[in-house]
Amino acid sequence: MIVGTLGALVLGAGYFITDAIAQQVVPLKSGNLATPAAVKVLSVRRAPTTLSTISRSGALRRGVANVSSQLPSGSCFTVEWLGDQQASLRSTDSFIPASAQKVVTAAVALDVLGAQHTFETAVFGTGQIDTGIVQDLYFVGGGDPLLVRREYMATEKYPTFNETSLETLADSIVSAGVRSITGSIVGVDARYDAVRFLDAWPAEFNVVEAGPLGALTVNDGAVVGQPMKLDNPAIAASNELRSLLGARGVSVAFDSRYELSVPSTAQKVASITSAPLSKIVQEMLVNSDNNTAEMLLKEIGFAQSKLGTTAAGIAVVQEFITKWKLPTTATVADGSGLSSNNRMSCANFMTLLKSNEEILPQLLPVAGQTGTLRSVFEDSPVKNRLVGKTGTLTGVKALVGYLPLEGNSPVRFALLMNASGIDNQGSYRPIWNSLGSALNRARAVPTPDQLAP
Repeated sequence: MIVGTLGALVLGAGYFITDAIAQQVVPLKSGNLATPAAVKVLSVRRAPTTLSTISRSGALRRGVANVSSQLPSGSCFTVEWLGDQQASLRSTDSFIPASAQKVVTAAVALDVLGAQHTFETAVFGTGQIDTGIVQDLYFVGGGDPLLVRREYMATEKYPTFNETSLETLADSIVSAGVRSITGSIVGVDARYDAVRFLDAWPAEFNVVEAGPLGALTVNDGAVVGQPMKLDNPAIAASNELRSLLGARGVSVAFDSRYELSVPSTAQKVASITSAPLSKIVQEMLVNSDNNTAEMLLKEIGFAQSKLGTTAAGIAVVQEFITKWKLPTTATVADGSGLSSNNRMSCANFMTLLKSNEEILPQLLPVAGQTGTLRSVFEDSPVKNRLVGKTGTLTGVKALVGYLPLEGNSPVRFALLMNASGIDNQGSYRPIWNSLGSALNRARAVPTPDQLAP
């Protein structure tokens, strides 16, 4: 407080001495006299704000400069805070973002669909439903990417959360009075196309990293207890529902089958609604869920053009990139970032982080705590504070996000590294640790009020 007051007094004294000298000088006549500033440049009122900004950002600026010196040439790095760029290295150059691409998918999905958007999965029946005897039970997908069986979640590296429970749907079917199915459970996924894997992905990613895709998908297409996924996720989903109904005493006569429509004579038996889109996006970002990202991309296309295709979704994303006036061009090849054809710049990410600052920090994984960041920054001062989206492909490592500061705007950062071997922990972890240490230099104090005379 004393230092701030003395600094302000020194600046104020300097101003009055300068002003006194100026009063003794006769100015030259001019037809264009400058309009006096509302607050003089050397005003005591300016000093606290200036000193606060300088003292708070100076240490951060020096720290991120050290990070920049460690980066491979195929990198971009940008840090923004207090309305200024604290670091900017090749910020407008385009790089492969890997799973950081999901930030783009999330931003567009939230804009197009809305944070409260939900997905409905419905079940229809034919036959004498009022007697409890159903001929065929039609299991109709509405694009819910988090429809899951409880047993499956126990097998996941990053367990699904904010899930839609298949057990709850099975209970609803039984509560509706269904006791016997004399035909089959029929999977229907006509909302989206039948493209199960993208050509833009390496073949070795299919099934392992994502897919098969479809509007009716349970357990990411897996069947509990079976080592291989079926080619058609709607059949796999129907098999899972059949298993749960059987455990509840409902008999099903024949194997599951697949159709593209529901007979007009069918009656609605039960349905289940997903969590709001904001929760689904949170699961996608925290766990870096590739299937969810690709299904959301198809839903974006369906919402805008009634075409549940990847191409339709990409077209909408490109429209929004133009609408939002992102600083540089971008190439969008999928929703998950699995394709190495995606291209984004750090400048683009900074724009998205800023425009979505009200919602994104709550949807990202937390360092040393959740999702893909749960084992990162464990010994860092930013543990439990930094939130960000990771990205990994061979030769690619990305991290974009925020360091929140209580009572202040967060520090925003984007780091994309494209270099041979950079995805190895021994290569990227030292850089990430340096980044954490640098960002930790950002301080909420001293505020202008604390420095005011």
